[in-house]
Order: sequence, then C-alpha cells, then structure tokens
Amino acid sequence: MKKSQPIRMCISCRNRNPQHTMIRLKQCDKKIVMFDGAGRSIYVCYECIQNEKKVKGLVKRFKQDKEYFTKLLKELIDNG
Repeated sequence: MKKSQPIRMCISCRNRNPQHTMIRLKQCDKKIVMFDGAGRSIYVCYECIQNEKKVKGLVKRFKQDKEYFTKLLKELIDNG
C-alpha cells in the first residue's frame, strides 16, 4: 500500500503542495531563518520565492529587512 505524502500550505499564495517541494522557515527573534527543528514553522513554495511581488508582501508581513530576506531566499534556492 502506497503511503500518502504530507501536504503543506504556502503562507504566501495559499496553494497546497507536497511537503518536500516547499521551503520551511521559522521566525526567530524577529528574523526569518531556516527551520532548525525547534518551534513553529512556515512553508513557502518556490513559485512565490521567485515572484518579486510575493517576496515584497512577505517582507512587509514579517517586518523584515528586504536585502537580508532576499539574500536568504536566494541562498535557499541555490542550495535546494
């Protein structure tokens, strides 16, 4: 019997995708960082990361520095 994959929702576009196709982040001390296994997390899909308008919305929503946030997302795309 085939196991079902966990489905997660992107915090930006609200689309549901398999967990392994999304990036997992968390907010720690008012900064967005990679999820390290502790605490609550959020998921963002690759389509939203590459969409400048959606990134701008996330920066505003989480009150982040735009340069830091875009640099973090670029590193995640390169590594993932």
